[in-house]
Amino acid sequence: MAVLQWRIAKLKEAECQVAVEDVLYMIILYKFSQNRVPLVPSLSKCLYNGRLEILPSKDWELESIHSPEVLEMVKEHLSTTLGWNSGSSVAVNWSTTKIQKHHLSQVYATSILYGYFLKSASLRLDLEHNLPATYQNTPFGSWTASPECESYGFKNVMLGQIMVTPRSTTLSQIITRRPGKKESNLRWYVSGFDMQTMEECTKVKSEEAVELINKHCLALFGNANVEDNEMMIVTSLSSLKRLVLEAVAFGCFLWDAEGCVNNIYKLKDRC
Repeated sequence: MAVLQWRIAKLKEAECQVAVEDVLYMIILYKFSQNRVPLVPSLSKCLYNGRLEILPSKDWELESIHSPEVLEMVKEHLSTTLGWNSGSSVAVNWSTTKIQKHHLSQVYATSILYGYFLKSASLRLDLEHNLPATYQNTPFGSWTASPECESYGFKNVMLGQIMVTPRSTTLSQIITRRPGKKESNLRWYVSGFDMQTMEECTKVKSEEAVELINKHCLALFGNANVEDNEMMIVTSLSSLKRLVLEAVAFGCFLWDAEGCVNNIYKLKDRC
């Protein structure tokens, strides 16, 4: 009887996790729809005469999601991962190129995590930049948002657990200086992260979100096998850019969805 009850509990837990993942995914889809961007379907449905083309590109809509500072870092990511150049001509962007399917799937998954990181880091910077000086000596664990702070959106940022610090830590210890003009630059700010801070911003917080990323990539690229992974995809730089921009936006929206759901239902923290 005890074993049966244990199995029933496990089944209910699994069903609950799937339901939570569905809610996370629906929030992400809604955010894409707000920007009039449909998610790319399975790549097998985007093949035309053996060539992968993703139309329409929706580059402008996907780029408009980000602030200028974040977009600058997204463009650097495009340059690093794809060799994309903002000054490239139309002919270059639509010229034929080849990429291994396995490598493309890795670029896509990495770009999701990069978008998640950018969202976390940019909100952390906003928090430090706008924090009222009167709260800097308040014990972090006992800090509560006043109406003034809530106008900045601090309450949601704190609930999102951007900063993981001991309860005895004060905000003045977290924020040793108020950002000036140079310090408010996101790239400069991120370059000053130590390993712990970098890990806090990069790590996907919940098991449900990690599972959702895996399922989304599986739906897009299909089951992985040796022959399939080694397959070369004929495509264009423009289509690759579309995929990476979508992945970065997916990561940003996933961060938002996690915070939204976690305020109502306690997600499983990753170990």
